[in-house]
Amino acid sequence: MVYGKGNSRDQSDWTDPCFRTWRNMLKRCYSSEEKYEEYRRQGVSVCDEWLDFDVFKKWYARNFYQIENEEMQLDKDILKHGNLTYCPEYCVFVPKSINMLFVRNKNKRTDLPIGVYKFKDKYRSSCSVFGKNVRKDFKDPISAFEEYKRVKEKYVKFMAEKYRGKIPENLYNAMMMFEVKIDD
Repeated sequence: MVYGKGNSRDQSDWTDPCFRTWRNMLKRCYSSEEKYEEYRRQGVSVCDEWLDFDVFKKWYARNFYQIENEEMQLDKDILKHGNLTYCPEYCVFVPKSINMLFVRNKNKRTDLPIGVYKFKDKYRSSCSVFGKNVRKDFKDPISAFEEYKRVKEKYVKFMAEKYRGKIPENLYNAMMMFEVKIDD
């Protein structure tokens, strides 16, 4: 399958970070590879204008930035919670350490709220903070979720402050306004 349009490309384009970003975005949305099944199941897509590499390249040139010792990633749903379309309005480059804060693995979820699992006869909230799991047990799942929500939102805001001045203002603002929803 050919992904995207625009000027013809050859293998040498893989050395271009912009082209790799564009190509990987298209693969996540349209490849039949098993590792992208979750993207297909959710209906994640790329806006029509970004199917053209030259259009994406102009946006990339205006929006890409680098932070020392950080891997930068293209994100589609931090600026607009739940967004399923890669597009100029809602995409932003983020350090991987920030992007990982927003990963929600729905494949491993049960019918309990996000951040909550059953442990013996209790409900445990569990949130990764600074690479360590912060856990606390409760009698009911809603109390456990509220604790997860409190810890997660506090940590996201902490990271926003840590990166303030290094990340775009719209990303900083989205992180400061971030709210965990029970059905995330």
